[in-house]
Amino acid sequence: MNFIQNFDNQTILNIYDFMLNHQILKEILTFITKLGDSGFIWIIFAIVFCVKKSTRKYGIFMIIALIIGHIIGNIILKNLIGRERPFIQLDLIPFINAPKGYSFPSGHSLSSFIGASCIFFINKKFGVLALILAFLIATSRVLLVVHYTTDIIFGALLGILISYLTFKILNYVLVFNDR
Repeated sequence: MNFIQNFDNQTILNIYDFMLNHQILKEILTFITKLGDSGFIWIIFAIVFCVKKSTRKYGIFMIIALIIGHIIGNIILKNLIGRERPFIQLDLIPFINAPKGYSFPSGHSLSSFIGASCIFFINKKFGVLALILAFLIATSRVLLVVHYTTDIIFGALLGILISYLTFKILNYVLVFNDR
């Protein structure tokens, strides 16, 4: 476990040193990370899916997966593990307003990969674009020094797993295969 923490710490310190002199990059990353605030962009996609009758079941799928992810990641795991954020642990000033709560797993990564994976299961072409956006949101969290690398990796993997299992379970109830 020390190896992982040392890797995470050194990665954050290297990123911090690099980012200090790149204001435009910080502004771009701040915009990207805000898309993932409280799952915002993914909730918008889910609502758009819910509006149209032919895609309503996909919107419901996304909403259910996002709720499950929030409960597992943000309510249970974050509080159970209680990992301090890197800017606290390493006594750094974050490049965005300091988020509250614990670091592991990354809620932005979790919700982004849930949302993007849901879209991917529904439509591969748009799903790839959504996965790219999810990757950018997740990566922004490390580059803005509010999460460790392992926080976003675990959040992403957990998000993919939750959306996959939700899709499989709901497939029996809502029959997603009838495209």
